[in-house]
Amino acid sequence: MRGQIVRDCDLKNEFLKFISYGKHRANRTISSYRSDLEQFVTFLLSYENAGTEKLESAPPSEQTTNQPEERAASFLINADTKKVRAFMSHLQKRNYSQASIRRKFATLLCFYNFLNSQHWLDYNPITKIKPPKVKKHIPEILTEEQIWQLLHIPNLDNWLGARDRAILELLCNTGIRVSELVNLDISDADLDNLQLVVTSSGDKKRFISLTDAIAGALNYYLKLMERKTNFDSKHQRNPLFVNKFGTRLDVRSADRRIEKYIALAGMDKSITPYDFRHSFAQKLLQQGAGIDELHRLFGFESTSATQLYVESLG
Repeated sequence: MRGQIVRDCDLKNEFLKFISYGKHRANRTISSYRSDLEQFVTFLLSYENAGTEKLESAPPSEQTTNQPEERAASFLINADTKKVRAFMSHLQKRNYSQASIRRKFATLLCFYNFLNSQHWLDYNPITKIKPPKVKKHIPEILTEEQIWQLLHIPNLDNWLGARDRAILELLCNTGIRVSELVNLDISDADLDNLQLVVTSSGDKKRFISLTDAIAGALNYYLKLMERKTNFDSKHQRNPLFVNKFGTRLDVRSADRRIEKYIALAGMDKSITPYDFRHSFAQKLLQQGAGIDELHRLFGFESTSATQLYVESLG
């Protein structure tokens, strides 16, 4: 296909089909790939237009005439290392986070590896560029007073506030991840026996003990939610946490709710749900918990990974 007129949309679609069916990527990941590539094409268009303006202002002797095939050719096919570097610089000037820039870099690397493997390109313009470094997040350990204040902000007079209180109780006092929390079903919470079944990546399950406070918050939320929304909590496969439409709460929505309460509590904006997890881990360590216990409760891949995590807490 090299040397022929290629449309960017065709390249994107072929790539997205490849990662969807060949690599079995999640829908959210595929959407991110699509968004990143569309942003890169938009940048390349403006980049070429800027170059054309400079060319048209040059003396006639310095101008060149583009052939129709060249002007119709794919921006993605014609991208080179210089243009990719310019895109990375553009993102930095627009104050994108380092993590976001690194993700977009990874998208382009994967995309051009695909084009190379399909023989649409005989080189990869990304390979000579070093990926941007991501600053390591230093854990913020919340005090007992901060956690208490955070837990008592949600309005318990309505079921959404009761839901948010239950979410915060779980995050602050079990150390589970937001991604694990939103995937919980009603059947995963045994409130009578104070036990929660958490499923992590790879469908690995672990059992976490619940406090009376957590069980009470969950029970109150479920009763209020069922009464206000006609949601039947007796169907065990139903999601534990739902949005106002009665469907499963997703990670982004949960993150936005948590950010709201962090702001209302007057806490630093850099605090994330992972800091709740860090704070709970630090609390367990201060109470004498060992590496094996943290490995079991937090769902780490290995005890060595748990050890590194403990060391990061200082």
